[in-house]
Amino acid sequence: MTEKNTKARSQNFVVAYFVSAFEEFGKVTWPTKEQAAMLTAIVVAVGFVMAVLIGALDLGFAELYQLALKKFQ
Repeated sequence: MTEKNTKARSQNFVVAYFVSAFEEFGKVTWPTKEQAAMLTAIVVAVGFVMAVLIGALDLGFAELYQLALKKFQ
């Protein structure tokens, strides 16, 4: 293979990749603004609840650790 053919093939591959990617974007079913807002609110709410739960567990384990340290000293 010549150097020119190799270069042309690599350029064609890159172009074909981007053409294919943009074709796939056209097939995607995008959510409406309302759906996107609702899903965002759900993610934020679940994240907040998880943060509170993990914080409560951390606080509980920290208190248990302090009690254990005081008892065994």
